[in-house]
Amino acid sequence: MSTIDQAARAADTKRVPSHVIYRRVLAERTSYALAAAGMAVGPQLDDSAWSYLASGGIGVGTLAWLYAKTKDPDQGLDMLTRAQRAIPFLTAAGTYVANLITPGFNWWEVVAPAAWASLMGWMAPLTRSAGLVLELTEHQVQHGAGPAEPLTYTEFLAAKWAQATGDGTRLVSITPFRADRPDFEAVVVAQAGKAVPTFTEVQLAAAFDFPVGTVKMRPVQGSGPGRMRLVARPTSEDVEAVAEGIRGLWENAVAAPGKAAPGVELLDYRAEPHRIVLLVASPPGKEIHLPHTAICSAFGIDDPSRLVIETDGIRQGVVSIYKTNPLMKVRKATVDDLTMDFKGRVTIGVCHDGKPARMRLWDPSQGALRGITAGVTGAGKSVLQNLILAAEKCSGVVSWVGDVQGGMSLPEAEGRVDWFAKGPVETLLMLTAAHAVMKYRERISNEMGRGDFALNKPWPLINITLDEINRLLSHPDEAMRKATAYLIADIQKTGRKVGIGIRLAVQSLHLKDLGDDDAIRQQGKVGALFLMRTASSSTKEMGLDGIAPAGFQMENIPARIYENGQIEALFSGKDDEDGESTAGMAYMFLDGRAKFMRTFFAQKVDGVYPDLIALYGDEPPAGLTEGEAKAAQAGAAIYGVRHTNPYAHCDTLAQAFSDATGSTPAAGTPAPDADGGDGDEAPAPFETPFGDGGPDIGEEPGLQDQILDLLADGPKSLKQLREALPSFQPSSVSNACTQLKSKGLAKSLKRGHWQLTDS
Repeated sequence: MSTIDQAARAADTKRVPSHVIYRRVLAERTSYALAAAGMAVGPQLDDSAWSYLASGGIGVGTLAWLYAKTKDPDQGLDMLTRAQRAIPFLTAAGTYVANLITPGFNWWEVVAPAAWASLMGWMAPLTRSAGLVLELTEHQVQHGAGPAEPLTYTEFLAAKWAQATGDGTRLVSITPFRADRPDFEAVVVAQAGKAVPTFTEVQLAAAFDFPVGTVKMRPVQGSGPGRMRLVARPTSEDVEAVAEGIRGLWENAVAAPGKAAPGVELLDYRAEPHRIVLLVASPPGKEIHLPHTAICSAFGIDDPSRLVIETDGIRQGVVSIYKTNPLMKVRKATVDDLTMDFKGRVTIGVCHDGKPARMRLWDPSQGALRGITAGVTGAGKSVLQNLILAAEKCSGVVSWVGDVQGGMSLPEAEGRVDWFAKGPVETLLMLTAAHAVMKYRERISNEMGRGDFALNKPWPLINITLDEINRLLSHPDEAMRKATAYLIADIQKTGRKVGIGIRLAVQSLHLKDLGDDDAIRQQGKVGALFLMRTASSSTKEMGLDGIAPAGFQMENIPARIYENGQIEALFSGKDDEDGESTAGMAYMFLDGRAKFMRTFFAQKVDGVYPDLIALYGDEPPAGLTEGEAKAAQAGAAIYGVRHTNPYAHCDTLAQAFSDATGSTPAAGTPAPDADGGDGDEAPAPFETPFGDGGPDIGEEPGLQDQILDLLADGPKSLKQLREALPSFQPSSVSNACTQLKSKGLAKSLKRGHWQLTDS
């Protein structure tokens, strides 16, 4: 009999649980015991002709039935099975007739039936001939097949294959695709010198009780016919078969003349459970060009985020095709993610291929960095900025934040960064102070003979974040607009070498959102550029030249994505809320590469993000050194009272200083050097309204004294201090603690806990 016939017969065997086989054997043995008692007693009670006819008829009838089956030459193994079933009846009839013929009572007339019952009970021919096979159940998989060792899922699959196919082949190298699904792949190995038989789809599916068509046999690369690869995907798509179809689709719908990317060859592909990766290349001598929209159309993809294109800028590229958007769900951030490594990197999200999305807070080889984040309201700029600011706080970076929208864009950062400037006036004054600190560092560096910045030697890294800066760069007050543009451009150009970085957050990269100043845009693009969902469906005018790799084309990120596509959602009439928001999705441009990523998830509650607030921690933020603080105060007298936000509600400098005694409105902007270079001492962009020190504007009287009184009773956590002083803002309490520490009156016992210095 061939191996295939054996496999077919094995597939026809009856698999039943162990308790069913046990019950059938018990019933059969009980019937033998009862029959043996009747065989011993019956001949002694009745030896009439009817007894002879009944017992003899059973034996003759059984022989006649068995003889009739021998007439069919195709019965094969089935004939032996029927003979096995006839044994109990023939031997029982013979024993009964022997007892009838023997006159009187003899001892062996009891021993013979007992011996017959014992032999039949041991053989259990009726149950054995039924072809019952012990079924491996899920219970046995989880709790073990016996008292020895537990049966793992791979052992379970190997045993199922052995039951179904016999001893001709073995299932080895079994690898489940996912721990929570039955899908797996394995290698089928035949006996030495033999090939693996050809199984039908029905036989393969029956071996594991999977749906027909979900189990496939494929050749093993580099191996002969004695080994075959078995792939079982009862719950997921056979991505390799899909990839084979995509190869033909690429050649006909993408690479053919007149199609999306004519001449671009598909070199190789890799199939993953939810992703197919294509390696493509343009013809030699041609620059690669992969139009995103046209390729989406060729593959029938209406959600552009399911197709990601990356190129080397020369002639090769990688095209990733996803079954669903790979960034539908992203986890929350942790403190470890936001702690800077020795290369200056932090993790702020996840890339489309599952790799961590990292950015630099600074570059050890280049110093401080610039950057721009562009995206409309709801695109996720606030979460991204908060993640970066929390990372800076965790990493000891001095953070200055200018929220031109009056503190509404980044309320989580207030009280958790060294300076949180609200509104256009305070943001401009903060830039003035930063410019003064930059000039101070430049002067000290020249005296020390240093040319580059070293982290915390002697100064900490300062990063300035300007949110909604487009409002200030396009401000109706010409003096403020020009002063802002000058300060940003000058810090962008020279702040890197003295450890002062600057990031801008705007609605888009169009020049109108950057005060029509292309220099600011070009300088900002040198660092980390995040392009999120924008108001325009076209990105051709956003100035991606010089940062995006050659051949890269980016389509705008939609506001929402749908599991079955946007068109299907429109056709079925689903509400906008039925889709998944794309907030946090962005193209991150770093080191000449464009990465599609999404920031870590954060849930907004009552207008703020509690998860992000927790990431900031309770420790006071890092601040300036004593010399820098004096330089900042000299540059903008507001620095000493920066935590009180005295000009948060002022729109212009004239309005801010109109009530200040002896002050004058802004006098205009300075003229930079004729050659555009930087002098040792840049002129102030406008006149300072406060002389040398300025009044103590917005100072909250008695706060520090009250904190000292509370600490006199013993150490207190920052949370306890805030609860004991409900009339003060939480940020004011935190800042007052920091000021007491700088005066030597209080010290930080541990993270978020304070006590008197002389305790």
